[in-house]
Parts: sequence; C-alpha cells; structure tokens
Amino acid sequence: MAINEVLRFSWGHIIAFVALIFISYVAFMGIAYYTDGNFLWAGVGVAVVDILMLLFFIVPQLLKGTERKFKRCIIFERCLIFASPLAFAVLMLPYLHFWSVHSARNEIRAEFSQSLSSVRQMFQSYEEYAENRIGNYEKRLMQEGTGQMQIENRVEALRLQLSDANYTELKKSALKWIDRASGTTVWNVFMIGNIDKVEAALDSWNLTFVEFSDKRMSDEDGTVRPFSTSDPSVVAAKKGLQEVRLLYTGIFTFSIIGLVSGIFLYLMLLFPYVIQPRNVKSTYRLFGSEKSSGFVLGESRTDSGAGKRSERKRKPKPEKDRGNDIDMSSSAKEDATASDDYGAFTL
Repeated sequence: MAINEVLRFSWGHIIAFVALIFISYVAFMGIAYYTDGNFLWAGVGVAVVDILMLLFFIVPQLLKGTERKFKRCIIFERCLIFASPLAFAVLMLPYLHFWSVHSARNEIRAEFSQSLSSVRQMFQSYEEYAENRIGNYEKRLMQEGTGQMQIENRVEALRLQLSDANYTELKKSALKWIDRASGTTVWNVFMIGNIDKVEAALDSWNLTFVEFSDKRMSDEDGTVRPFSTSDPSVVAAKKGLQEVRLLYTGIFTFSIIGLVSGIFLYLMLLFPYVIQPRNVKSTYRLFGSEKSSGFVLGESRTDSGAGKRSERKRKPKPEKDRGNDIDMSSSAKEDATASDDYGAFTL
C-alpha cells in the first residue's frame, strides 16, 4: 500500500478539532441562553451539532482516501461536501445566538445591575417602613398619656421586633451575596443561575420582612399593615430581572463577529479533507474525473503485460532492441507512477 493511500492524521485535524471545540463551547452557551438555563438541552444540542459536524467534514475525508468502491464513495463525498455550507449555516444557529447575546452585553449588564440595585432598595424600604411604624406608635403612646419610661420600653420592644439581630445578620449576608452576583458577564453562562437565585432570594427576603412586621403590639393602631409584598422596590427588581431574561432569550441579530468567525471556522473544518490525498487508483475527482494513466479502465496491468509478451514471442527482436524496450518500458512505468502520485493530491 502506498503512503498516499492511507488516511492521514496531521496538523489539519488539530486545527479542525480546535475549531470544533470552540464551536461546541459557544453553541452550549447559546442554547443555554435561548432555553433560559436548561443545561440538559444545551448538552444534547451540542452533542447533535458535533455529530453532524463530523458527518459533513470528517466523513468526506474518509471517503476521499478510500481504497475501493470509488464510484459509490465519490457520490457520497460530493453530496456531503456540496451540502456542507448549508448544513454548517443551520448548525451554527446556536453559535450565532450567543454572539447576539454578546452584542447586547452592555444592555444586559446595565439592566442586571439596576435589578440588583432595586433589591438593595428593598432593604431601605423596609427600614423606612419600620421607622415610620415605630414613630407612629410612639406618637400614639404620647397622645394616650403613657409614662415616658413605658413609652421607651414599648418603643424598644417594637424596634427589636421589626429590626432585631436576625434582620441585621440577614441584611449583611444578603448585601454581600448581591455584591458577588453583580460581577457576572455574558461569557459566564451561569449568570442565568444567578438571576434565578436573585429572584428566589428576593421572594425569600421579602417574605421574611413580612413575617417580621406581621406581629403587632397589643396597643398598636389596628390599621397597621405588615410590609407589602408588592413594594415598589420588589416590583422594580422583578421587572428588571424579567427584562434581562427577555434580552438573552428573545433577541437574535446577526453579529459581525459571529459571521466573520463562522467563515474562518468553516475553512478550519475543511482542512482534513483538503490535505487528504486521493487514492492513486481512483480516477474520480470532486469535480468530474480523469482518464487513467498507464492502462485502460477495466484492463489490468497483468493482462496488458501478457499481451506484450505474446507479441514479442511472435516477433523476436535483437538483444539490443530488447534492452531498449525494457528501458523504455521501465521509464514509462515510472512516469505513470509519478503521474498517479501527482493526481492523488488533487481534489
């Protein structure tokens, strides 16, 4: 078997697999953003993309280097190569979706930061609620002629009920967690998880404030209501997080970075096919075919040699002429072999 009849694994495959790894990573993020954090679908989608990429870019290389069934293989090879641009464009949709999200990264970052600011504002809203309620309670006691000592004790009791050590610890840990969540970027697909966690934490903290403020002092005004679950800061935070979600799930715009990088990645995936030499026995090419050099199709070299030997038996020649014939025949064979080797590196 000649060396150009085997499949070659070389730097072309390294380039192609680097391109495939990059496509897989970006496509995973694109699907994760589009499905709002469904990482199972993202994993399945990337697996499908990788399998089809191998089908349209690596299988043609195998067909090009085949050692038999040339006619059948060239049909499949041509179908895969000519269909590869369209297949590549379809398979790159998740890849392009990420670049759409990337193009809106500043808007996403601003909206997310604004939502976190609204979450911080909820703590300020609750503290204002507590101070107003304590002030109203103190005025009520003074109007009823309650002694100063009793007023101070009852007001302090209400203050501890609304803003005790548990609230202080909750606020400290919550603000620290919010500061860590604010540093996310679109390249970190787990930002989606941060949004879900912020929403869950927002509801949990708001419910805790409602529980703190739900209990009333026995002589407190009957019109007192607990902290609202529809406080403007809560509504603003939830609305902002929903806007962020709409930005990365709904948008789809063609990005220059996505288009240009996609073209380069397509060429990188073609490298294994381009550098794979075609088998010397095959006369088929990607475009058309070539005539066999050295012998006629359907006729073996053995049969041709046998015909020549029988012809020489019928018509003997002098020794010098035979030597010349042998030299010329050897030279012709070498030329044919060289021609075949050269043809093997054509498409």
